Amino acid sequence: MGYFEDALQNFVQDFQYGGAIRHLVDRGYTADRIIRSGEIRLPREKIEKIVEQYLLEKEKKEKKATDE
Repeated sequence: MGYFEDALQNFVQDFQYGGAIRHLVDRGYTADRIIRSGEIRLPREKIEKIVEQYLLEKEKKEKKATDE
């Protein structure tokens, strides 16, 4: 698959599942728990990547808020 196809697929999957995954993380779910639930039909790597990126984003926002 080419760069454009990969980027498009990532965008579509994030649109389809990203909000649900971020919501579950906010509720205390780990990537493993989300995977075990079977609710999200994505490969483990994709779920782990979305969780990791979200936690990094969240950490940056919290740090910025405390610095202000």
